[in-house]
Amino acid sequence: MTLSRRTGLWSTLRAGAAILSLGAVTLALASAQAQAPGTAGPNALKPADALSFMLGEWEGTGWAYGPNGQRGDFAVTESITARAGGYGVTFEGHGTTSMGPDQEPMTVHDAFALIWADRSGGFGMRTVVMQGHTLDVVPEIGPNSIVWGFDAGPMGEMRYTSMIEDGVWHEVGERRMGDEDWAVFLEMTLTRVE
Repeated sequence: MTLSRRTGLWSTLRAGAAILSLGAVTLALASAQAQAPGTAGPNALKPADALSFMLGEWEGTGWAYGPNGQRGDFAVTESITARAGGYGVTFEGHGTTSMGPDQEPMTVHDAFALIWADRSGGFGMRTVVMQGHTLDVVPEIGPNSIVWGFDAGPMGEMRYTSMIEDGVWHEVGERRMGDEDWAVFLEMTLTRVE
């Protein structure tokens, strides 16, 4: 066999091996995606569809009781965005309060959350706040509402309920200790600006 025939054969073999390798990688990726434990099922409702009533830019005001028990007012913005083909929805919230006529507003709320579709057909949610706390919770999403909460240990149970009606977002944060009734510690009202 001449050198040119051997070189041509070698090139053909290398090209064939590359095609087989690419095919094997493609099959492995498809198999891994089909079996990945966090993958949304083929009939999963996308969070962007379930939360379409919230998507957009929002502005408003609110109040909350601080650690000292005093009520403080704040201005707030929320940006709710569909991500990853609608399989994820991000929430970005920012709140400020006035410290006086000649002072810059102080940030009192800086939070991020992601809601995703899970394998069971439900939704998962992770939150991160400016104090460094993170939470993994299961949100309850209704036709125009979202409710989520968690056990805050010695601070009791916390629950946040957001309702949107006629372009107005109203959110209430509540807390309870043991068998006590829920007590409101935060309230916000926002309107859609985009």
